[in-house]
Amino acid sequence: MGRIEKIGFYLAFVLMGLFLIYIFFCTHGIQDYRRLDRQKASVLSQIDIVKQENQQIENQIVRLKKDPEYIRHLAKHEQGMAASDELIFKQKK
Repeated sequence: MGRIEKIGFYLAFVLMGLFLIYIFFCTHGIQDYRRLDRQKASVLSQIDIVKQENQQIENQIVRLKKDPEYIRHLAKHEQGMAASDELIFKQKK
């Protein structure tokens, strides 16, 4: 192998190394891709949580529109209300 061939080989090797470093650390490189992939997974997980919450709220809306027993239960236990034929006893502390 001649001197010029060695210089060409080393130059090609160095340029390939620099190119790989550029691909890894540049603005749209592998590190950015990995960071964006982690963000995507996080956002998809948040979307799933919000979808579940929305489904629960939709179910509650349907029950509030159609289920009088559920309305009575909420009025009694969350609002402290009583039916006209019920008495409420409270203890003094």
